[in-house]
Amino acid sequence: MQVLESIEWKVGGQQGEGVDSTGEIFTKTLFRYGYSVTTYKQFMSRIKGGHTNFKMRATKKRTRYAGDMLDILLCLDKETLEVNKHELRNGGIAILEDKEIHIGEQEHFLLAAFPLKQYATELGNPLAKNMIALGISGALISLPKEEFFTFIEEQFAKKGDEVINSNKAAVEKGYALVDEYLSDYVKVLDKIEKTDRLYISGNEATAFGSFMAGCRYLSAYPITPASEIMEWMAAQLPKVGGTVMQVEDEIAGITFALGAAYAGARAMTSTSGPGLSLKTEALGLAGISETPIVIVNSQRGGPSTGLPTKHEQSDLQHMLWGAHGEIPRIVLYPSSIEDAFYIAAEAFNLAETYQCPVIIALDLALSMNRTTVPPIDAKRVKVTRGKLISEEEAKAYGEFIFHRYRFTEDGISPRVLPGTEGGVHTASSNEHGENGYITEDPAIRSRMMQKRMEKIKTASLQNPFYVENGDADVILVGMGSTRGIIEEVAELLAKEGVRVGQLFIQQLHPLPVDKLEPYLVGKKVISIENNYNSQLLNWIKQHLPIHKSAQSITQYDGNPFTVSRVYKEVKELI
Repeated sequence: MQVLESIEWKVGGQQGEGVDSTGEIFTKTLFRYGYSVTTYKQFMSRIKGGHTNFKMRATKKRTRYAGDMLDILLCLDKETLEVNKHELRNGGIAILEDKEIHIGEQEHFLLAAFPLKQYATELGNPLAKNMIALGISGALISLPKEEFFTFIEEQFAKKGDEVINSNKAAVEKGYALVDEYLSDYVKVLDKIEKTDRLYISGNEATAFGSFMAGCRYLSAYPITPASEIMEWMAAQLPKVGGTVMQVEDEIAGITFALGAAYAGARAMTSTSGPGLSLKTEALGLAGISETPIVIVNSQRGGPSTGLPTKHEQSDLQHMLWGAHGEIPRIVLYPSSIEDAFYIAAEAFNLAETYQCPVIIALDLALSMNRTTVPPIDAKRVKVTRGKLISEEEAKAYGEFIFHRYRFTEDGISPRVLPGTEGGVHTASSNEHGENGYITEDPAIRSRMMQKRMEKIKTASLQNPFYVENGDADVILVGMGSTRGIIEEVAELLAKEGVRVGQLFIQQLHPLPVDKLEPYLVGKKVISIENNYNSQLLNWIKQHLPIHKSAQSITQYDGNPFTVSRVYKEVKELI
């Protein structure tokens, strides 16, 4: 029997048929078995109906990409087969829900059809057809059925023995079907030593990092693909005295959070591109009032409503420059799920240290899809509140109206919370002097602009970027979820004796130009990004002289890159 060290698997059907829960059960079972898993979900912007699928890749070695191909495709309807069969490897297997049994070789794969719903009905649980399909999947890779049983007992513990036993029977039926009809196609998934790991999404990691950094207030409006951040916080913040408000619209989402931040809470809001557009005026308010706030923008396909459930990285220019007038802001973009945790935690320190809005960029692939990550070190999280001063310190200034916006050497003013004795001050959306009072004086205006815009020059993440093979002549540059694809492309090229560097930028503004220069100037630079205008590459070009030696590979069809496509195009470019 062939021994497998990895498996690429997908289940598809109509939305509302339990496709996601089926994918999660199989993925978590393999995760518990010891494998590193990476997932990607395709779904339509409907509540029910329309094709959806759940892709999973399980490997011995950790990966950050769900893979190009498929070994097994579970088709809960015929549309799934037609839409996804091109991904099947030669010798792959498609399992199809049909009215009768038929098994036969197709162009490059085996098609095995079974009346799964009929079998489930005969077992007394028509909803268990997906569990039969999971049993078939497990049997095809010789996964011990007990691995499913343990999970079923935990998953359905509150529903009683009858539900647990009917689901176990469905899994056993799947194993029996493979024994009877597909025994010649069974392979063995190699055993692996289990280690301490997590299985989380970028949204969950971002929420967790914010929570550990002391965020105690979130206001937001539900929007794909960012809603899970609010959902996670809604479950956890009340346990520590925090508050989550699902507000009436996106504008309220940021303005409520601004009020909480002004009052002294570590506050955030989460959204996606359309929501960020609506929040932009209030983003300007955060900048001019020097109020620390964290905004998470989980990007999706635009413009306007665009592709609400599809992947893209096209909000870069908006995050860097969106606002009328000019404001200080810090823009961060984690390149992995564990970095989403650490960067979210750092974002609150940066917001309070530099008294400005901090935007955390995510993308749909990073936000909504879970993967295996190493244990998170919560002890790395430190809380720094910058120049937030006490009542005693405020009184020491001896001012009737506290100079909240006083000019200082580093441009960062002492900050006092409203209601603090000795700290009475004015804050508004108008230009102002040191005491907060409105002014139109040209000299004060110029000096205030310089104060605000220059104070963030020294802002820096602990890991503003990651670089591998930085001395190579060719550097592949990416951001966010493209990291997994780029890493695998570099591996494939290395096997052919082609050495390329990899650079993943996590701090977009202020861009760490001096640190990036040795890795980019004088090199052939290839950016890989999910937008039309090569926004990342053009941002770098504004800072470094790489114009003649830089090119980009872009994709904007709503899907992440595949390794095969990037590998092919990089080879052509070099």
